[in-house]
Amino acid sequence: MIHQFFLSRILSLGYIKLAIILSVMPVLITKAIAQSRPYGLEARVPNTSLLINLAQNTPAATISATGLFRDTAKQIVAPGIIPYGVNSELWSDGTEKTRFFALPGNAQVGFSRDGNWHFPPNSVLVKNFYFNFVKGEPASRQIVETRLLVKMGETDTWKGFSYQWNDDATDAHLLRESDRRTFFIVDADAPDGIVRQRYFFPGPEDCSLCHREASGRVLGGRTPQLNGEYNYGAISDNQLRTLNHIGFFTADIGEDYSQFPRWANPRDESAPMANRARAYLAANCSHCHRPGGVERGDFDARYETPLDQMRTVGISPSLGRLDTEPENARIINPGKADQSTLLLRTLNFSSFRMPPLASSVLDEDGTSLLRKWIDRMSTSTSIANESSIPEEFDLAQNYPNPFNTTTAIQYRLAEEGPVELTIFDLLGQRVRQLISGDHVAGSHQAIWDGRGDNGISVASGVYFYRLHSSDGGITRRMLLLR
Repeated sequence: MIHQFFLSRILSLGYIKLAIILSVMPVLITKAIAQSRPYGLEARVPNTSLLINLAQNTPAATISATGLFRDTAKQIVAPGIIPYGVNSELWSDGTEKTRFFALPGNAQVGFSRDGNWHFPPNSVLVKNFYFNFVKGEPASRQIVETRLLVKMGETDTWKGFSYQWNDDATDAHLLRESDRRTFFIVDADAPDGIVRQRYFFPGPEDCSLCHREASGRVLGGRTPQLNGEYNYGAISDNQLRTLNHIGFFTADIGEDYSQFPRWANPRDESAPMANRARAYLAANCSHCHRPGGVERGDFDARYETPLDQMRTVGISPSLGRLDTEPENARIINPGKADQSTLLLRTLNFSSFRMPPLASSVLDEDGTSLLRKWIDRMSTSTSIANESSIPEEFDLAQNYPNPFNTTTAIQYRLAEEGPVELTIFDLLGQRVRQLISGDHVAGSHQAIWDGRGDNGISVASGVYFYRLHSSDGGITRRMLLLR
């Protein structure tokens, strides 16, 4: 129908306007097709139930009295409370989670593509935690905790509150301080068929340890976390598209989010491994490990920070070395995950445990991802945003050249894949294999110290270095002077 309409208009208007019509036609067709796709939510309903003003009172003593749920026993939220999900989840000891926005009435959020969203006064962010009490059986799922993050009026301050559910999951009470409980999970793989799991409920004073000023307080409600598909029930849609459609934002952000930041899902094996690992670190570590974060958290785990600027690769840790040979410990030791405290601290359950709060269960998938990522590293690499990925494969001239002790070799990859960087002598014999492994697309650098594979310094002379990848091979010459 769209094409027939434009064809009839072209014939009636004549050739003079033909070029104009042809130029706008693809845009209009694309827009029409986009608008024909259903949204996750068709309309917004005002939130008139979950309303918390901390200047007047504290949250209700029970979750049923807060107005969050229309049906507390079934955890069906009240009208006007908007569901959402995140691309990269914080590890919470294997719990499953649901998340919701509760803005007063029809209040709106100030959108930011790269920075913090600006939430209206008295906004509430909700997170529910569930256990499958029979491992692998969704029918055994039961809620154990609900957390509320509440904005204090016009200020930039947020306060966190935790509700602990009763054993029948019919209601929950507000905690005045932190608490711990032991849950029993039926697990056929456990030695006695039961796993005893200690679970931590944070008190109000604990929430600010992660929801820090430097991180913007709100950790999940931001563009790179919500720029992705969400299952609204009958329909899956990009969350930004649905939120924009229902008037969640103060301004229209359109429907093209291809240039918006988007974190990878760490458990999506189709995504590049480096992007998955960086998203995992961003969700689990970057609220503290960033500029302005914890005093001794002296590296930057934010997703957008290039790897060579994270202060991790080859850097000796300031504490918690966790290594049999402390002098060899590095935050990230490329190719050697077992000598990298970034991984070792996630495996440790002593005082050096990371994350240090609310976790007593090993994240096997997450730690396996970090291990593979580090083991596959051959050198300092940079994670590239899509907009900064090189357009072509390239190998730069080494610098300095000639050189005496060490020289840097920089190269660029347009796509992820296996890479080899090898040093040869004039006879074509291999002297040193500098790089051999998978690399992400981006800019990379290797350092040659003038030694061969045997660790012995080579003689002065002309050498060749060759970069080989799926894009082909490039060879350049360099001069070593002793």
